[in-house]
Amino acid sequence: MVRRVVHKILVPVELVEETGRDAGYAIDLAAQLRADLILVAVIDTPAAATLITHHRGGRVKRGASLVDEARGILQDIVDQAAEAGVVAWGHAIESEEVEAHILKEAIMQKVDLIVVRSHGRSGLVRALFGSTAGEILKAAPCPVLVARA
Repeated sequence: MVRRVVHKILVPVELVEETGRDAGYAIDLAAQLRADLILVAVIDTPAAATLITHHRGGRVKRGASLVDEARGILQDIVDQAAEAGVVAWGHAIESEEVEAHILKEAIMQKVDLIVVRSHGRSGLVRALFGSTAGEILKAAPCPVLVARA
């Protein structure tokens, strides 16, 4: 009998329209590994919320409504996971320290794997905003799977 190595997978979730489609990979992986899926959406500072709002054509409001939207996205993913036979849960939080909160969640939940998306940005955008995936990869308490977004 093969021993199961991955019991819990942490998936940081972004507020983008493609999230539901991209979550399919994490759900499929969790189903194959018979692992639970833990979702976390960390809403960054008000400045980041403004950028998201601008990028999405003003369709998103700041503050509580971003957290509410994140909760809706998380619930959609939980529902998709349930259809695939995967136990999933998650929460949304507002924090200025996105990477730190994700890493803290990984430690608190004792996850065995973190699955993060990377946009593959370089140059000025990366210099200004950094790479969440890169920071998580450097400091994670467990293996990290980086999937190109």
